[in-house]
Amino acid sequence: MLDRRSEILLSSFVALFSALALFVWIPSDSETGMVETFRRQTNIGDAFLPSIAACGMLIAAVVQLVLSLRRKPAAARPYGVFDGTTAAFFGALVLIVVGSLLLMFWAGPILWEIFGDPERTYRQMRDTAPWKYLGFILGGVSLVWGLTSLIEGRARARRLAAAVLFTGFLILVFDVPFDTLLLPPNGDW
Repeated sequence: MLDRRSEILLSSFVALFSALALFVWIPSDSETGMVETFRRQTNIGDAFLPSIAACGMLIAAVVQLVLSLRRKPAAARPYGVFDGTTAAFFGALVLIVVGSLLLMFWAGPILWEIFGDPERTYRQMRDTAPWKYLGFILGGVSLVWGLTSLIEGRARARRLAAAVLFTGFLILVFDVPFDTLLLPPNGDW
């Protein structure tokens, strides 16, 4: 756990970065706004998903900043303690994130090669069920469940169920309302 001063500095930095991204970087880097309507068809714009992410970061940073400011300072602790346990934790963290992203990116194409129609390519089928959900579900569930298991120090079936429900919730929020949106990583294929 970080000390109070470090939490205040980190949350201030994240709040500043996300505010700059939300109000300066995203609007200047996006060709369209949050929602785009053309010929009575409404689609999400280029700025929609990055703006949602920046808003989430800003809210989390402000909440952390307020909680850190309200907390009483703790006794001084020695800095620079990086032992084998810390190294193992960060190593496991990197493995979980990288493994989940690789699973997200390659699950759909690999399963297509095994079970798909040889007359078509994965690129042609990437926006049809179940192919458009495979990588997102497998990678998302492994990421959420892996990180919560790492943080808690043990794997639980309840956390697996929560990871599945959360990933399903993200699909309902981002895929179901928008016909033209491709879930990650299918936009890259």
